[in-house]
Amino acid sequence: MNEVKLPFNARLAYTLLCIILIIYIARLGHTLIIPLAFATLVAIMLLPIASQLEQWRFSRGTAAFTVVLLFVFVLVGVFMLLGTQMGAFVSDFPQLQKQLLFQLNSLQTWINVQFHIDSTQQMDYLEQMAIGTLGSATSFVSSTLLSLSSLLIFIIFVLLYSFFLLLYRSLIVTFLIKVFRGKHRDKLLNVIMQTRYIIKGYVTGLMIETIVVAIVNCTMFWILGIKYATLLGIMAALFNLIPYLGIYIATVICMVLTLTNSTLATTIQVGAGLLIVHFLDSNILLPRIMGSKVKINALVTILGVVAGNLIWGVPGMFLAIPFIAILKIIFEHIEYMQPWAILLGDVTMKRKAKPVIRKGPDTVSE
Repeated sequence: MNEVKLPFNARLAYTLLCIILIIYIARLGHTLIIPLAFATLVAIMLLPIASQLEQWRFSRGTAAFTVVLLFVFVLVGVFMLLGTQMGAFVSDFPQLQKQLLFQLNSLQTWINVQFHIDSTQQMDYLEQMAIGTLGSATSFVSSTLLSLSSLLIFIIFVLLYSFFLLLYRSLIVTFLIKVFRGKHRDKLLNVIMQTRYIIKGYVTGLMIETIVVAIVNCTMFWILGIKYATLLGIMAALFNLIPYLGIYIATVICMVLTLTNSTLATTIQVGAGLLIVHFLDSNILLPRIMGSKVKINALVTILGVVAGNLIWGVPGMFLAIPFIAILKIIFEHIEYMQPWAILLGDVTMKRKAKPVIRKGPDTVSE
């Protein structure tokens, strides 16, 4: 069969068209794709436990149901821990709003004294901005309940998809082998095995890192006497999962909430403490836990997180790194896509030493 080699501009046009179509489909089908993507991560994480249960004479369906049920118990425990703190936070929200406006008033007074700027106009603007951002207590509670109901539905679908992915994993692998034909069977199985290994290590490492960072954050907040210490500590640890950007979002939120019920000095201590914990986590804890499982350079990581946020919002920021890692594995096994794998990686390719030619006979050396 003769292959027609297209010119570069035609290949570039087809590539750009495919990228646009993929982004459009991802955006259009986010309701289905996002829970399915999270379910895939959960299924890969639970697969070793399910395999072990099957070795103990459990049927595949029973093993899948058991591991998903264990995962549900873990989630219920986490939500019960957060629920007690969240209930107190919601009940105190009107008072927190008043205290925030009081702190802003004090700040405006200081600016008026120092810079002779009309504080009345600034206070009116900041009050409108604060009220517009925070909303009233009634709208806050209603939006919180709506978000919780949407989150509950999302979790239910993730659990269902995880169960069926574990149950029909052999069928899915057989389907992929048939689609990509027998001559690519070994390469496809190698991609699947590497993807399982990397994603399992990545998700497990993130869970360990999140637990450690949450414990450190909560302990630090307890020592500082911060209100909602458990809630803020766990929230900051969850935001820390978003590479590069999450810690700064968490720091701002924690500082604002601390400012509403504590002093400015304590607020600064909270911000500094979170940044110090993040520095230690990024340079000591994360490299030891994650090792070299996901080798993606920092530029691609930031671009992936921003692109994920543009396409899918916050879930896209969480899913960006696993998706890029899977793409890197696929690119490494396709010959004409290997340059893209090099672009995504974080290991600098060593240049092959050029032969040094000296004058004189037989003086060529490496």
